[in-house]
Amino acid sequence: MTTPDSVQKIFPVTPNQTVRQILHPTGVAIVGASGDETKWGGRLLRYMMKHQHNGPIYPINARATELLGLPAYQSVKDCPGPVDLAILLLPREHIKAALEDCVAKKVGCALCITSGFAETGPEGRADEEELVAIARAGGVRLIGPNCMGLMNAHHNLCGTTGVVMGTVDKLPVGGIGMASQSGALMGAMISRGVDIGAGFSSTISVGNQADLDLNDFFEYLIDDPKTEVITLYIEGIKDPQRFTALLERAATVGKPVCVAKSGRSEAGARAAASHTASLAGAWPSFEATCRRWGVYLFESIYDLLQGAQMLQLGKRSTSNNVAVFSGSGGGGALLVDGLEAHGLELPQLSDATVQAVSSVLPATHRQLPFDFGMLNHQATPDPEVAGGSIGIALDRAMSDPNVGAGLLLLTTQPGQEMVVKAAISAANRSKKPLAFVQGAGNHGEIARKMMREAGLGYFDSLHDALKVLAVLAHRTEPQPAVAPLSDSGIPADLPSGFLTEPDARRLLEANGIPTTRWSFAADAEAAVSAAKEIGSAVAIKAVSAKIVHKSDIGGVRLGVQGDEAVREACKAISDAARAAGVNKLDGYLVTEMWRADSELILGIQNDPEFGPLVMVGAGGVLVELMKDVQLWPAPLSHDMALAMLGRLRSRALLTGFRGRPPANLNAIADVLVRLGSLAAISNGRLRELDINPLFVAGDRIVAADARATLA
Repeated sequence: MTTPDSVQKIFPVTPNQTVRQILHPTGVAIVGASGDETKWGGRLLRYMMKHQHNGPIYPINARATELLGLPAYQSVKDCPGPVDLAILLLPREHIKAALEDCVAKKVGCALCITSGFAETGPEGRADEEELVAIARAGGVRLIGPNCMGLMNAHHNLCGTTGVVMGTVDKLPVGGIGMASQSGALMGAMISRGVDIGAGFSSTISVGNQADLDLNDFFEYLIDDPKTEVITLYIEGIKDPQRFTALLERAATVGKPVCVAKSGRSEAGARAAASHTASLAGAWPSFEATCRRWGVYLFESIYDLLQGAQMLQLGKRSTSNNVAVFSGSGGGGALLVDGLEAHGLELPQLSDATVQAVSSVLPATHRQLPFDFGMLNHQATPDPEVAGGSIGIALDRAMSDPNVGAGLLLLTTQPGQEMVVKAAISAANRSKKPLAFVQGAGNHGEIARKMMREAGLGYFDSLHDALKVLAVLAHRTEPQPAVAPLSDSGIPADLPSGFLTEPDARRLLEANGIPTTRWSFAADAEAAVSAAKEIGSAVAIKAVSAKIVHKSDIGGVRLGVQGDEAVREACKAISDAARAAGVNKLDGYLVTEMWRADSELILGIQNDPEFGPLVMVGAGGVLVELMKDVQLWPAPLSHDMALAMLGRLRSRALLTGFRGRPPANLNAIADVLVRLGSLAAISNGRLRELDINPLFVAGDRIVAADARATLA
């Protein structure tokens, strides 16, 4: 919950309630209540009564004295008891007056479901800011506007207009906590949770986050003893530094955090902004920050929910090896085909496991995938495992140390109940996730019901199950902060602004990063002398702080050899610069030529929201084509640098692809560590730095080009 110190910085007066008190209210007023359940006010009043909120409910309606058997009041001010939570469902033009009544009543929190504020443009934003000012001056916290309310299943609080609440007999109680920037998606996740047997602690739709924002509820869920797994649907982060600190805090207490974020693409970012007036941050930086603290990142809210359900049950993948089980040989083959596309693998079972399943499977079928059609159902059962031979096969394979998770496909086969009993038994005995895919359509409803009642959930799609297992398998363990290297820093004589390549090279060398042999030449004759000293074919480049992309203007000549060739290259470069509008160069960079086995791009990005990050990817001409890049917050450890290299799609180029000598990965990792230290110690002065390419030739690595910008 928000600390008193941070609250005082936000509020001119002490707020009436903390976030925890808001989610555990006693008196609840429904402003705009109605007896007509086709209206939001009628629907929410019915839900609050149906789910038996254990405190007084005050319907507020200026034209009614009784609603659904409860006394109704003209204003919040008329309620006979304290009001901890007032839910506002009025037309937009009446919200201000209702909020002023809440201030007069000393209400703890006003939850504004009404839309039409900041998400509509400047006029709506101005009106929203006025609401915040009124609320803060009176100590009233504000949720929304433009939200769908909240639920605390453990407190019998159903303060949401989500229609799913009218279809369930009781609130779905459990350990999954949720904060969402979309009310409709919150409702969809609750509905899907009811379908698969998932239970929730609290769910909150934050809407426009005019006052209380997603971070406030994220912090609450970290502290909440009823919440075992946190799920967040995010469009944009209002305070990235606080969000990052909360990620670290959740990792420290060992509470899993699952995130689905829109705004990964440019079009998605625009949609997010128009939806809840959020500004979606750059996805790569957000992703790197989340992975650093062990967040499970999902593509969709449904994947998010089903992954959270497994985590809430205590299931953790131990590797990317997935055991495949099926009642159909063809279905098992399709699953095996799907593993590779999701970065998963079919494991080889140990000799001990092969022996353990010998009584239920023939010798030809004791390795994965297991086909239940080949089972010997006359084998001696195991009294500790339900489901007979199926249970034995599942249980023994899931216990194998080479297996990180399991995936079971059920088709329209007879005896589904026996398979489900076996799956439930094996899942309950294992700490690894076992995903159950019901591929039998309407024929599988009994099996779905059994999995739902067991709280284990199920998938209707092979693809969805594979996506969730991939996220669970590929999650990075939280990485605590590391200290920067003591010899990192920026030479004091480097100028501000865009650095020429000689200055960028000096910056690298000052931080222990090797570069190709080079010399600065003020004119063509000095370039001739420099080339002679290097003693072989050279590269010659334009030097000017006005030229960012030298190759694009013809400012680079490669493989130059001989005095006259050097002079001609310098003249051609000077002419090209003049044609590009640079009348006078600072000079020329003369550097040795290299034959590299592969090329990488390395660099530093200083994200305005999440701070400095280190980058590595496929370099040279492949940068734009492959977009094969890994990012990680600075500073970073040597092990994490190696892990970044291991996650590149082009990593085979570094490990001996087609007879190339394997690269010295430790040397490359050392450069990444040094870049991370430089980024961290510069305190924002180093805005960006690129090494492109970093030449790699077996054990030798060297920066062949560099550019940087200093604040």
